[in-house]
Amino acid sequence: MSKAVAYVRTRPIPEHKVRRVKELADLFLKYDYCLLVNITGITAPVLHESRAILHRRGSVLKVVKNTLTKIAIDRIADKKPGLKALKEYLKGQNAIIFTNDNPFEIKLFLDKTKITRAARPGDVATKDIVIPAGNTNLPPGPVLSIFGKFKIPTKIQEGSIWVMKDTVVAKAGDTISAELAELLNKLGIQPIEERLKVKLIYLDGRAIKPEEIEFVPETLKEQVASAHASAVNLAINACLPVADALPVVLARAHAEAMNLAANVCLPIPDSVKYAVARAAAEAEALKKALEAKGVSL
Repeated sequence: MSKAVAYVRTRPIPEHKVRRVKELADLFLKYDYCLLVNITGITAPVLHESRAILHRRGSVLKVVKNTLTKIAIDRIADKKPGLKALKEYLKGQNAIIFTNDNPFEIKLFLDKTKITRAARPGDVATKDIVIPAGNTNLPPGPVLSIFGKFKIPTKIQEGSIWVMKDTVVAKAGDTISAELAELLNKLGIQPIEERLKVKLIYLDGRAIKPEEIEFVPETLKEQVASAHASAVNLAINACLPVADALPVVLARAHAEAMNLAANVCLPIPDSVKYAVARAAAEAEALKKALEAKGVSL
């Protein structure tokens, strides 16, 4: 059996690849955090707009080649503990966001930022697609048959096609046909929503999967409110002089002091009336008990 022969490169590495590896290595060192993003199926215009949005936040988005990125990671791995974990996820088409912002805030921002693009045949509608009522600015012609096919009520007015009422032409989850894509493009409607999907977050020497830190903001607010209530309750019971607990602590202490003073009949102004009222009530109760036993007073 013949032994496998190790590949030996005979031609020099292209200069553009050398530059690309150095650029990535420098970015890994320059920024504290990075997010590995899946861009499979993401169109160039969406990437361009995402890059511009992130740039305004002081972050850098780079579309990367997996092999060159692995080389860059190996080159600076001793200066970035844990960074090698990214290599396992460098499959498919990827981009990396380099940032000094809180990476969890960046992920939340990306989750909320949906960028629209024109529809293409075979696309799946990400939401209900509506043709709005009004002037389409399209002249009458063969396109009228497409309006008819999708049961969009129209009229001709002032030399152009008008849609009579808002009409749903596709439900969320429907596949967009070539004819519908053509009509939407003619109307300037961009119904397909896309967003960058984070595969991995690198920070503080750790590679974290998004599902490990996934949370709903509303749930987090409830958890914070519950934690605050528990902390205040602890402060009250421990009589800690903190702002949120102090009014309750003082009120409770005052009530307990008044109860003690009334029970031992201390002649202090705030408790005398309670002591007298209690004594009167006890005297009345004793009187009724004696009368029930036939003792006249």
